[in-house]
Amino acid sequence: MYGLVMVSALLVVTNQYEVTSRDVFLKVFATTLVFWVAHVFATAVSHLGVVSDHKAPFRESFRYAIGHSVGMLVAAVVPLAIVLLGVLNFVRDDVALWTALWVDALLLGLLGYFSAARWTRRTSMRLMVGTGTALLGVCIVVLKAFMH
Repeated sequence: MYGLVMVSALLVVTNQYEVTSRDVFLKVFATTLVFWVAHVFATAVSHLGVVSDHKAPFRESFRYAIGHSVGMLVAAVVPLAIVLLGVLNFVRDDVALWTALWVDALLLGLLGYFSAARWTRRTSMRLMVGTGTALLGVCIVVLKAFMH
C-alpha cells in the first residue's frame, strides 16, 4: 500500500511542470529505487536486534529486508508500465499519467479489499475497507487536478 501511495504522489509531483512521459517515467523510477534502497537499509538495520544470535546477523537482516520491501518495487510496475505507453507514444502523455493515477486508486481499493479478507468474512466490511483505501488514491488524483 505504501508503495502505491508513494508512486501516485511521485506521479503528481513530477508532473507539476510541463514534462513528458519520459521525464515522469525516469524520475518516478529513480526516486522509487532510492526510496526502496533506503527502506531496505532501514529495515535491515532495525531487524539486526531480532537476529543478533545468528552467525551473520546483517546478512540475515538484509535478506529479511529485501523480502519485506519488495512490495515497494512491485507497486511501481503497473503505473510505470502505463506511463511507458506514453513514452512509446502509444497514448498521449496526459492520458498515460491520468490512467496511471486512476489505476493506482483502483489497485489501492483492491489491496484494501483483499487485505480485509484476511481478517473478516463479511463482504460489507471488505467493501468498506476497499473503498477507504481506494479513496486514498482518489484524494491523490484530486490533488493532481487541483495542482494542474
